[in-house]
Amino acid sequence: MTFCKGDDVMKMLYLKEEIPEIEEVQRVAYWLAVKGWSEATAGNISVRLERKPDILTPKAVKKLEFPYDGPEMYMLVTKTGSRMRDVADDPENLCLVHVKKGHEYEILAGSEEVTSEFPTHLMVQAKFLEWKMDKRAIVHTHPQNLIALMNLPDFPKYRKMLLKIHPEVPIFFPEGIDMVEYEKPGSLILGIKTVEKLKEKNAVLWEKHGIVASGRNVSEASDRVEILEKAAEILLKILCLCKEPSGIPEIKSG
Repeated sequence: MTFCKGDDVMKMLYLKEEIPEIEEVQRVAYWLAVKGWSEATAGNISVRLERKPDILTPKAVKKLEFPYDGPEMYMLVTKTGSRMRDVADDPENLCLVHVKKGHEYEILAGSEEVTSEFPTHLMVQAKFLEWKMDKRAIVHTHPQNLIALMNLPDFPKYRKMLLKIHPEVPIFFPEGIDMVEYEKPGSLILGIKTVEKLKEKNAVLWEKHGIVASGRNVSEASDRVEILEKAAEILLKILCLCKEPSGIPEIKSG
């Protein structure tokens, strides 16, 4: 479908009917805001579309910070500076992006300014395609209890405990969780370090910063954040009692 210049609102309303991922991103963004995991303009979301959207004329062409030789793709990503509560209210806080090989990408609808963490989202989404994974969604947010734990000097010990403190954790994280040492938010090196760790893991912690979780859709990625944050909350409550957690028992087969 062709839209006249300036028809951004009509374009997004049309796309909302054609692309169900828009409503899902808005629904998850609402809950991230309600839970307090996306303070101010914190947090970002991306989801790769399974089919080409029916909009061919770009409203803007942008430059990438680095040469891109990955696959062509269409994706929804939150805009830079957007509050999750605003994303929930207005799809104009999303960007519909057409990524091509080279140094450029096209904005087809929504905001013209993608999230500051776009390098991470792009590199991870490209690898999911290259690795032939069924993952299409990434959620990055700032859960309070996880960040509090990461600020403890002996966090490496507690990271292992997270996998044993709540029975849902090993179900959603069968390969465990990994962590990227602190890097400047939005930096290219942060994205590069995150990519390989997500090949084997469903989520990666960013030291003293937050979490990046992946899934087949945005809801599943958000579920993983929710479960790990619940485990962190339980663990912190036990530690506040000056007790060592016993953890879930191992079930012997046979």
